[in-house]
Amino acid sequence: MIRKIFAILYLILQISTLSVAQIADKKVLTHSVYDNWKVLSGQQISADGQWVSYEINPQKGDGFIHLKNIQTGRHDSLSRGQDAIFSSTSDILVFKIKQPEDTLHRLKLAKTKKEDLPKDSLGIYLMTADSVIRVPGLKSFQLPKEGGAWVAYLLEKPKDKDKEKSKVGASEAQISKSEPDTTSVKPKEGEGSKKEKGKKAKKGAFSEVETWVLTISNPLTGKRFTYENVTEATFSKNGAICAFVTLKKDTIDSTAVHVFDTRKLQSKKLFEGTGLVKNAVTDDAGQQLAYLFTADTAKVKRYSLNLWNEKIMAPQMIADTATVGLLKNWEVSENGKISFAEDGSKVYFFTAPKIMPQPKDTLLEEEKAKVDIWNWQDGRLQSQQIKELSNDLKQSYLAVYRIKDQKVVQLADTLISRVRTLRKGNADIAVGYSYKPYEILASWEDASYRDVYLIDLRSGVKKQVLTKKAFASDISPDGKYIYWYEGNEKAWYCMDLAKSQTRCLTCTVPVAFYNERHDTPSLPEPYGIAGWTKDDASLLIYDQYDLWKFDPKGEKPPVNITQSGRKDKIAYRYINLDPEALNIDPAKLLFLKAKEEESCRQGFVNLKLDNPGSLIRLTMADAEFTNPVKAKNSDMLIWQKSSYINYPDLWRSKQNFSEEKKVSNANPQQSQYWWGTVEQVKWTSLEGKVLKGLLYKPENFDFSRKYPMIVYFYERNSDNLNLHYVPNPARSIVNFPYYNSNGYLIFVPDITYTTGHPGKDAYNSIMSGTLEMMKRPYVDGDKMGLQGQSWGGYQTAFLVTQTGLFKAAMAGAPVSNMTSAYGGIRWESGVVRQFQYEQSQSRIGGTLWDKRELYIENSPIFFVDRITTPLLIMSNDNDGAVPWYQGIEMFTAMRRLGKPAWLLCYNGDEHNLTKRPNRQDLSIRMSQFFDYYLKGSPEPLWMKVGIPAVKKGKEFGYER
Repeated sequence: MIRKIFAILYLILQISTLSVAQIADKKVLTHSVYDNWKVLSGQQISADGQWVSYEINPQKGDGFIHLKNIQTGRHDSLSRGQDAIFSSTSDILVFKIKQPEDTLHRLKLAKTKKEDLPKDSLGIYLMTADSVIRVPGLKSFQLPKEGGAWVAYLLEKPKDKDKEKSKVGASEAQISKSEPDTTSVKPKEGEGSKKEKGKKAKKGAFSEVETWVLTISNPLTGKRFTYENVTEATFSKNGAICAFVTLKKDTIDSTAVHVFDTRKLQSKKLFEGTGLVKNAVTDDAGQQLAYLFTADTAKVKRYSLNLWNEKIMAPQMIADTATVGLLKNWEVSENGKISFAEDGSKVYFFTAPKIMPQPKDTLLEEEKAKVDIWNWQDGRLQSQQIKELSNDLKQSYLAVYRIKDQKVVQLADTLISRVRTLRKGNADIAVGYSYKPYEILASWEDASYRDVYLIDLRSGVKKQVLTKKAFASDISPDGKYIYWYEGNEKAWYCMDLAKSQTRCLTCTVPVAFYNERHDTPSLPEPYGIAGWTKDDASLLIYDQYDLWKFDPKGEKPPVNITQSGRKDKIAYRYINLDPEALNIDPAKLLFLKAKEEESCRQGFVNLKLDNPGSLIRLTMADAEFTNPVKAKNSDMLIWQKSSYINYPDLWRSKQNFSEEKKVSNANPQQSQYWWGTVEQVKWTSLEGKVLKGLLYKPENFDFSRKYPMIVYFYERNSDNLNLHYVPNPARSIVNFPYYNSNGYLIFVPDITYTTGHPGKDAYNSIMSGTLEMMKRPYVDGDKMGLQGQSWGGYQTAFLVTQTGLFKAAMAGAPVSNMTSAYGGIRWESGVVRQFQYEQSQSRIGGTLWDKRELYIENSPIFFVDRITTPLLIMSNDNDGAVPWYQGIEMFTAMRRLGKPAWLLCYNGDEHNLTKRPNRQDLSIRMSQFFDYYLKGSPEPLWMKVGIPAVKKGKEFGYER
C-alpha cells in the first residue's frame, strides 16, 4: 500500500515537473508567427453524413484539404487543395489543386506573364479506392447537386502539338494518378494555325471569347467523354444531362448547343448556327434548356432567348426585340442569369432598354471636354453614379416566359428594379420593390426606403401595396400575406391579400420587438423574424429574447413559444437546418440557438412549436458556436466552437448533440506560446449607468506585477467574451493575443450614447472604465495607451484633446473635423457622408447649419492645442469610408503646435488594410510605438528621424 502511495506521489511529481517545464518553454508571440498561423475554412459534410472535409491554410503558403470519415476515423490530407465539393452520392470529393506558392512567387519575380503562369489542377478523390486523380490545366469544374458521381470540368487547350489527338466524345478508362487527363488537338484553320508570312489572319466577331476542352467524367465507372472548343457547360440539378456550348472560330464563327445524357452516355447536337450562344441553363429535371443566341457581328449585338425541351426536335426562339410582352424599345439582355421555375413551368430572363449603335467618333481624345456635371436634382450624386457606372451599363430587368401560355411578361422595369419570385419560381405572383422615388433622401437619411408592389405573373399587372417603407417588408412563402415592420410605430403588420385587410400583429404585446439598445438618432430596427409555418398559418417573430407565434388572420392570440427567454435573459434564435425548406414544419422540433446575456454562454435547444416553453437543452458551454450544418440524408451535424483561448475548430455530433467529437486541430502550435485570458468587468459610468467591458490579461499573469494597459474600443464589445482572435498582421487594430503574449493588458469598454454628444459620451464611458481599472493594483496607471479605428479612431483623437491620462494613442482613419467631413464623400460607394451625422453612427442628430455648435464641440481639430499625448495616425490615400485628409488635418495641426505626431499613409490601400505587406508593417510600427511609450523600449528610427521620400521602399526604419 505504501509503495502504491509513493508511486502515485512520484507520478504526480513527474507530471507537475513536466508541466512546469512545458510552461517554462513557452515563447512570446512575435510578428514572425503570422504566416504559419492557420485558418480553417471550406467545411462541409457529405450527404450521407459519413465524411467531413475542410481546408486548413496558413496565412501565407500552401495548405491542405483534410478529409475524415466519421465512422472509421480515417484521415487523409490533400496538399494545396481548395474549394472541395462532395458528390451527391458521397463517394467522391472533387477539388481544385493550387500551384505551389513558391513556384508562382519565383515565376512572378522572373516577370512571367499572367497568361503563361501554370494553371491549377483538378483533384478527384475516390473515397472507396483511397486514390486521387489529378488533371492539370484546370479552368473550372462542377458537379450536379443530385444524380450520381458525375463531374464536368473545363481545361485549357493542350499546347503540345505532338500528342495524339483524341476523338471527340470517345469513352476512356479511368485516369491513372501519373497520366495527365488532357488531350491534344492539332490547330485548325482560324484557331491558331500559321498563315503565310506577311498576311494577317482574319478574325471572327467572337475571337475574344475563350474556349476550353470539356471533359464529362464518371470517375467511379471510368467513363470519360471529351469535347473541344467549349465555352461553357452546366448540369441539370438531377444530373440527367450536361448541356454545353461550342464555338468554332474562323473568319465566320459558328456556335452549337449540345446535350450529354448521363444515362444513355450519349451526346446530341440541338442547334448549330453562325454567331454565339451563351448563358445556357437547364431545368431541374434535365428536360428543358434555355440559352441566349446572337448572329450579330457588329459591336452592338441583339440577343434572342431560345428554349428546347424533350418534346421538340429543335430549340425555338421565344423572345427577341419584336416579342409581344417586352417594353417598347427594349431587348433581351445578355446580363443577368436565366433560370427555370422549379416545376419547369416558366423561364426567367432579363431585359433592358435597347442599346443603340453610336455614330463614328470624329474627334480625337484631346479634342473632347472631360467634365462631370453635378446637378442638384440628381437622385444619385455624380460620384455615386461614376462608382456604379459599370453596374448601370449592365442594368437589366426580370421578365418571365410562361411556357404553357407561350407568353412573355415583363416583371421589373426602371421604376420597380427588384423583383422576388415565390416558391422557387412556381407561383403566379411576385413582390417588387421600387427605390427610385427616394434615392435623393439617402444622402442625409440612414434608411433605404422602398415602395412595395404585388405583381401578377399572368398579366403583368402591378399593384402598389406599401409606400415608403424603410424596414423589412416581404411576402409570405405561399403568397397569402404581405408583411412589414412599421418603424414609426415599432410594430409588425401584415396584409391579407385575399381580403385586403391590414392588421397589427404586435401592437397588443407588451414587449419591444425593436432593438432595445438602439442609440443613434434614427428609428430602431426590429429583431427580425424566424419564418412562416406551413400554409402561411403563422409568423414567428423575435423580441430581444423570445420567439413569438402570431396568427396572421388575427383569430388566435399571440403566443410566446419560448416563454422563459426574457426572465432568464437568454436570447433564442431559430436555425434552419434544411436550406431547401421554404417554411417551418410545425410537426418537427424547432432547432434554436441560445445565448445567455450575462455569461455569454451559448448552446442549442429543441422546442415543440405546439407546446410553448417545452425547451429541451441539447448543449450549453462557455464558448462561441457557429450555426450547425446538417448532412442532407443524415442527422449528423458539423459546427465550430471557440473561445478567446480555443481556436474555432470543427466539431461534429448527432442532431441531439450526442456523439460530440472534435474534428480538426488547426493550430496545435498555440500551446507553445504565451496567450491570454479574458473576463467580463462592470463599473458605473460618470453618468451613473452600469456598464460592461472586457479585460484581457496575459496567460502568465502575476497579481504582484504592474502591467501596461491599452484601451481599445468600438461601440459595444462585451458580448464578444468568447470570440477568438488569431495572431495575424493588423488591418487596423491591436491584436489581442499578440499584446497579451507580450505583457500587455487590453481593456475594451462598452460605450453608450445620447444624441448630439458622441465625444462626451465616449469620454464618460471610456474614462470611467479606465479609472475603475486603475483601482486594480496590477494596472500601471502611468503606462496606458489608447487605440481605435474608424469611429474608434475618431474617439481616440477626441479623447486626447480632453485628457492627458494616456501616455500614447493610435488613431486609425480618424475624422478630426466634423465640419469638413460632413459634406465629404465616401469614395468606396460615392455617397455623401451627411447621413452619418444626422441619423447614423456619428450621432449629431441634425445638419451642420442647424447644429453648428455640436459639430464644433465634437471635432478634435478645434482642441488640438490641449493635446499632451503623442499620437500615431493611420490615414490611407485609398480610404473609401473616411476621407484621408481628415488625418492630414489632425497631423498638420499637431505638427504646427510642436506636438509629437506621426502619420502612416499606406499607398493605394483602404480604410482597413487589405495588402498583407502593409498589414505586417502596421503591426510592427504600432507595437514599436506602444513599446517605446509604455514599456520603455528604444525608439525606432522611423519615429526618431523619419524616413525621407528618397528612401521610401528601401529603408523601413524598424531599427532601434
